Amino acid sequence: MSSVKNFGRDTIIYGIAVIISAFLGAFSVSIYTRIFTAKDYGEYNLVLSTSLFITTLFSQWIQQSIQRYRPEYKKSGKINDFNKNLYILTIVTVFIIIGLSFLASLFKDKLEAYNNYYWASVCLILAQFIFLILGSLLQSDFKSKSYKNFILINSIFKFVLSVLLIFLFYKHPISIIYGTVLAQLVLIIPMIRSTEILSSVTNNFCFDDFCFFVKKFILYGFPMIGWFLGNSILNLTDRYMLAIFCSSKEVGIYSANFSIVSSFLGLLTTPLLSAAHPIIMNGAYDRNNEINVPKVKHLISLFSKIYLLITLPLFIFVFLFHKEIATIFLGEEYRKGSIIIPILFFGILVWNVSMFGHKGFEVYEKTKLMLLFILFSAVINIALNYLLIPIYGYNGASIATMLSMISYSFLVYIFSYKFIKWELDFKSLIKVIFSGLIAGFFVYLLKDFVKGYIVQLISGAILGLLIYILILLLIKEIDYKTVKKWIINRLKNNY
Repeated sequence: MSSVKNFGRDTIIYGIAVIISAFLGAFSVSIYTRIFTAKDYGEYNLVLSTSLFITTLFSQWIQQSIQRYRPEYKKSGKINDFNKNLYILTIVTVFIIIGLSFLASLFKDKLEAYNNYYWASVCLILAQFIFLILGSLLQSDFKSKSYKNFILINSIFKFVLSVLLIFLFYKHPISIIYGTVLAQLVLIIPMIRSTEILSSVTNNFCFDDFCFFVKKFILYGFPMIGWFLGNSILNLTDRYMLAIFCSSKEVGIYSANFSIVSSFLGLLTTPLLSAAHPIIMNGAYDRNNEINVPKVKHLISLFSKIYLLITLPLFIFVFLFHKEIATIFLGEEYRKGSIIIPILFFGILVWNVSMFGHKGFEVYEKTKLMLLFILFSAVINIALNYLLIPIYGYNGASIATMLSMISYSFLVYIFSYKFIKWELDFKSLIKVIFSGLIAGFFVYLLKDFVKGYIVQLISGAILGLLIYILILLLIKEIDYKTVKKWIINRLKNNY
């Protein structure tokens, strides 16, 4: 099966899980923002973001190394050694997290209002760490159906358990964290079975082999820790600085609107990113284990084009309907921050397309350069937040985040020529923007004739999509014959 076919199949499979998860995420935010005040929700979001930041510190270097080296171990017939060493590494890391947590607990009284979140956060970090490692194994092995099922079940369990804990036991945002932990703990054993990682544990343990394994992970993955920490800083700085210069209430308003952006953009972009990564990394090498530059270059450009084809019109739609979206999904106290939705949306859109663009750096293991780029963007983010938040509040935070994300994509694009050049089809991009703007114009006109926010959103989405596709067909950005042939083949395969 070709890479493109794999990409289409995996994108659809991931898409099912992500779409349902995104709707549940948006629905849960809608409920939480109607139950909790902006201040309480802001405090919860700071705790959640900090916990995810710490999880990133412990997990991402392992996750990225799994994606990078697991295909090599498979090709060389040493997958059992990989599983054995990874299992031991995971157990050791879990004990390190637990040990550090008990040491840090000696100072938890200094957290003041956040003190009662401490052990809930520790549980979240542990559960999330194991869940992410196992998920990376499933993705690397192209077990997309299993991965989809676990992501979907986790989303459902997390929502249901959190709501039950809130209404039956403790009406406080900490119940959301405990609901998330319980949902992931329930799935860990089935995920272990699905990855078959324990099948190699009985093999003789070789300390030197384990040390070599860990060293390889560290050399490749540790610079990626810096990269993901920089990414986390981009997501954390605005919230912390809002809390410092403004209040937890401002953090709550900003975070709620940010969650809506993440949910909407995640509907379509996460499946693409999740499916593309293992395809690029597994297809990066030829039979002689040499980097296949033309193939990787083609895949990066292709996936970037598909991503922009989908997300740019979505941005125009969000720009036109940000007030209606906030009114439907957020409590009244949070809706005044809706203007930041399109600002953040554009920043994350540009950021996500660079996830394809920097694959050339990953293939050549130039993760230190990626680290420098993200640190540069993080510095820009901190500086802009310092300048803008005291004056413009959460609006300034959204502008700072957008500009810092764009700066990273710009650096990746400029310096990619040294390894595998990230080529964007600008002719195609102009056509996509043109089609999106025309569709957006007609959707804007429609708003004056339609009553009701939900009806406006649905009718605008349908009309906009139809006009957008029609224009793309007319200007031959989408080949009608190719689309028709693809649909017919899919129907034949399914029936």
